Amino acid sequence: MTVRITQKLIVLFLILVNRESLADDPVEELLQATFRIADREHSGTCFLISTKEIDATNPRRVILATAAHVMEQMAGNSCELFLREENEGHVYSRLPMTITVRNEGKPLWTRHPDVDIATIFIDLPEKAAAKPISIEQIANEAHVVEKTVRVGRDTWIPCYPAKLEANEAGWPVLRKGSIASHPLTPVKSTKTMLIDYRAFGGDSGAPVAMLVNDRLLVVGIVLGMHRQTDRSTLPFEERTMHTPLGLSIVGQAAFLRETIDLMVDK
Repeated sequence: MTVRITQKLIVLFLILVNRESLADDPVEELLQATFRIADREHSGTCFLISTKEIDATNPRRVILATAAHVMEQMAGNSCELFLREENEGHVYSRLPMTITVRNEGKPLWTRHPDVDIATIFIDLPEKAAAKPISIEQIANEAHVVEKTVRVGRDTWIPCYPAKLEANEAGWPVLRKGSIASHPLTPVKSTKTMLIDYRAFGGDSGAPVAMLVNDRLLVVGIVLGMHRQTDRSTLPFEERTMHTPLGLSIVGQAAFLRETIDLMVDK
């Protein structure tokens, strides 16, 4: 009897330890900050950033970051942000939220003047199950200069390729790649980098992150892809073919920090 009780306690202990380790997993934290943003025709990826380092008075206020062209292509004054809520038994479900992105046609987001990056403040509903990343988890120029961020490093990209969601609750699809361009300095003139992963429409705005000492570090935002274009002309037909090269264009995270500073200074 004592042996059986001891075995059950050991199993319970291992389950609890495993749950805690999963809860603290940095890649899972990245997923918890990433969502799909869309209107009737267009879809993109965005992620949330905590405002605690800026203003801790409103715990529900966060920064939504994405590619600027994702915001610009949204028609009208509002669009949908597909959040998630956690129900009994750790079951997640979709939680759509309408966000206002324009006021009488005037953009409410802040766009970086030189890079395709945009940010906007939003207030999350109480039911939303989200874990925004902190500003400290966004790479700065020093990370690149000191080569913490460098060619060959593995990266993680949660995204929604071709509007695809991982499940009915709206979790992103987790992709993996590596930094494919060198050098990444000077940052002021090297505004983008290449990531060796095949991007699709809908990935724009996705965070690109590395693990540094088991901690999450966002190193950029997906902005687009490289492709080869071939054209053929026949007597009765002209054809254009685009072939993805499997290389995505990513804006360096230092410019995300600059965009946040511009937004706060407004």
